[in-house]
Parts: sequence; C-alpha cells; structure tokens
Amino acid sequence: MRKTILSGVLLTSLAGISFAAQGLTADEQTFLQQAATSDQTEIKLGQLALERANTPDVKQFAQKMVEDHSKSTSLLKPIAADHDVALPESPGPQTDEKFKRLEKLSGPAFDKTYIEIMVADHQEVLNAFQAEAARAADPKLKDFIATVQPIVANHLQMAKAIRQNEKTAG
Repeated sequence: MRKTILSGVLLTSLAGISFAAQGLTADEQTFLQQAATSDQTEIKLGQLALERANTPDVKQFAQKMVEDHSKSTSLLKPIAADHDVALPESPGPQTDEKFKRLEKLSGPAFDKTYIEIMVADHQEVLNAFQAEAARAADPKLKDFIATVQPIVANHLQMAKAIRQNEKTAG
C-alpha cells in the first residue's frame, strides 16, 4: 500500500515537472509554429523575388524579408527548443501555391502579385502577433513578440507603400 502511494506521489510529481518544463499553452505552441511557417514563407518568396523582381524597391523589400525573417527564426528556435515544440520543416502547401503562382510571372506582374501577397501575409501575421501579445504568459515568448511585432508592422507598412507607389506610377 505504501509503495502504491509513493508511486502515485512520484508520478504526480514527475507529471508536474514535465508540465512545468513544457510550460506553453496550446495557443502559444500553435503561435510558435505559425510564426515559424510565416518566416519560412517570407524567406522562400523573398528569395524568389530577389531573382525575379522588376523594380529596385521590390528587390530591396525582398532582401529585407529574407534578412529580417531569418533573424526572427533565429530568435524563435531557442524558445521552441526550450519547450520541446517541433517547428515545421517547410512552409507548407499554401506557400507552395503562392510560389507556383509567382514563378509563372515576370516583370511588373510579378512585382504587383508579390507585393499583394506580402500585404495580405503581413496583415495576417500582425493580427496573430497582436492576439498572442494579449494572451501570452511565457516571458521568452512575450519578449519575442515585443521584439518582432513592430518589425512585422513595419513590413506591412513598407509593402503597402510599395503597392501605393506601383499604383501611382502605373
């Protein structure tokens, strides 16, 4: 009887330790995975835009996407590792669809479509960051959000400005 009670206490303690080590809510884990997917998407599409973009503004924007989203990933990976959260290894089918759509384009049509995708993607990501900022409890995740959210907002503004310039130039 005594061994059964001790085993129960030990298992309960170990479960508590495991839960404490995990530490992230399901929403926080999902957010980490979405942020990683977003970074991979912006890097992959940015690399394509570096090859295909027609205007210097779009090329500069694409370079910034590759650089900033690579930095974001480098901040994200240790948080995921600390909490045993597996990050996706590829950006997934939605990115593949966007890539295939862009791959068929060149010149001004490429630039216009790429920037439209960037506006939509960054608006969606900014909304996710704002929602997670309001509910995140993990200190490292909160720091990540506080660091990266203004950068995402800046990317959105940049993409909107390029889109507006394209409309007024064309």
